[in-house]
Amino acid sequence: MTNIEIAGIFEKIADILEIKNENPFKIRAYLNASGIISRMSENLTDIIGGGQTDIQGIGKDLFSKIKEIVNTGHLAYYDELADSIPSGILELVRLHGLGPRKANFLYENLNIKSIDNLRNAIDAGKLYNVRGFGEKTIENLRKSIEEYMVFRQRFLYPVAAEQALLLEAYLQNTDIKGDIAIAGSLRRKTETIGDINIVVAVKDKNKKKFKEWFLNYGEILRVEFVGETRISLVLKSGINVSLHIVSDDNFVCALQHFTGSKLHNEELRMTVRKCGYDINEHGIFTNKETAGGKDRIRVNNESEFYGLFAMQYIPPELREGVGEITAALNRDIPDMVEEKDLKGVFHIHTTYTDGKDSLEVIVEACIREGYSYAGISDHSVSAYYANGLSASELESQIEYIDRLNKKYKGRVKIFKGIESDILSDGSLDYNDKTLSMLDFVIASVHSKFNMSESMMTERIIKAIKNPYTTMIGHLTGRLLLERNGYPINVSKILDYASEYKTIIELNARPKRLDIDWRYIKEAIGKGVLLSINPDAHDASSVNLVNYGINTARKGWAEKTDILNTRDASVVANILTSIRDHKKKLK
Repeated sequence: MTNIEIAGIFEKIADILEIKNENPFKIRAYLNASGIISRMSENLTDIIGGGQTDIQGIGKDLFSKIKEIVNTGHLAYYDELADSIPSGILELVRLHGLGPRKANFLYENLNIKSIDNLRNAIDAGKLYNVRGFGEKTIENLRKSIEEYMVFRQRFLYPVAAEQALLLEAYLQNTDIKGDIAIAGSLRRKTETIGDINIVVAVKDKNKKKFKEWFLNYGEILRVEFVGETRISLVLKSGINVSLHIVSDDNFVCALQHFTGSKLHNEELRMTVRKCGYDINEHGIFTNKETAGGKDRIRVNNESEFYGLFAMQYIPPELREGVGEITAALNRDIPDMVEEKDLKGVFHIHTTYTDGKDSLEVIVEACIREGYSYAGISDHSVSAYYANGLSASELESQIEYIDRLNKKYKGRVKIFKGIESDILSDGSLDYNDKTLSMLDFVIASVHSKFNMSESMMTERIIKAIKNPYTTMIGHLTGRLLLERNGYPINVSKILDYASEYKTIIELNARPKRLDIDWRYIKEAIGKGVLLSINPDAHDASSVNLVNYGINTARKGWAEKTDILNTRDASVVANILTSIRDHKKKLK
């Protein structure tokens, strides 16, 4: 069982305990353990198998439950809790705007124990006179149900990637196959994944034996289809898998085809046909009409594949049908940013507010990752839910950072910042005197999401115009597979970000990945600088920037388009120049 699956069990336990109105400290312990597990880089199976007897931040009782899950594949305590409530209530809890207590209230008072029950009750008008369910709440629930029915079919990138890598490792553990590769949307690094596609080269004489090996994989829930060249099944995690079995000669073309996207492949087929070729998952062929035959052309890799058509190699992340084929023909494929290009990180929370690790522990983690600077930005005073800092508390942190900068001089530069709430009128927390003491300010919307598009857009634009706003955090406020972003005019906001030299954050948390990659090309075209930020709440989350790199690459971003690919001294000058530029405009 994977770390994410174990973390999911602990999260469900916390939900059930809250539904049953149990001790809040007990609930928090399970949620805390779930968070720690989901952020761990080492597999829990290896930790338990290696004889480790504890995990920092997790108590003995919960550690024993982790051992039980690893050793037996299930947890008796969870099974007992799950049996004590209708199974549909846990699904209700997943709806945005309906937490465990409200879900329990609906169950106890209206016998609503599933999403279908809730939808029927809304349609029948049964909630309109129920305490705590006003007209706006009901309409939001209706919208949440619609979103959930779409979201439930997809998985966050890290969840699907972990499952795919485990399956790939299992398939690699046999000598009856040739090349093997993950394809599909996982290979293109899309933010959410519908299914796992794997391409494997197998000789005809080994196909039967290989299929038997594949179908013996221990994480299979059910098999949907077994054919000569394709097997479809569902894993216990709920993810669909398609395995494409090809010959050695077909592997490159099959990998290109099953990587997609459909738009990319359709445009590519039309383009190469004009040059006298036909392409599909079985190979490259000379076109009958133009060449008078159907000769097959073999290639050794995808670089040769695209090169045959006088194109640059198109990295998988770019294959979305958004101009990459024309760019490849014109030799205009960008030299995209890479993980190794990052020299520092911004947007880090500490124990001063809702972070799990102290400021110094975070700094040490950044040093271990090889970063030369770290931008600390705890929550501002309006973020009461996250223990936001008062002006005096912020000043105290500033003084502490000044002392740490002396201690770590020559090893790492610590930039002093804040993640300031953008208030409903577009203003920021704190007065100008306090904000002027900071090196940078990330301005983010954390409340009043239900504004109209025009009002929310103007709210963010006003924050952009503030001389002390360095960058805008998680632009749309979306939480992938949980809620859509609030409505905004992104193009208009990017125009103002360009005019006021304001950086747009690429929030790298897998649930956010915001700014959406679909807007990055536009932002770059308008001269807007991006910053790939982990939004870290503990030391281990600093490396979440890797997911941001995926998104930046999908948006055609190069090294020079990203703030934190620069040296600390250059970054410091940019931060100062943004403030100076805005003051001149003002």
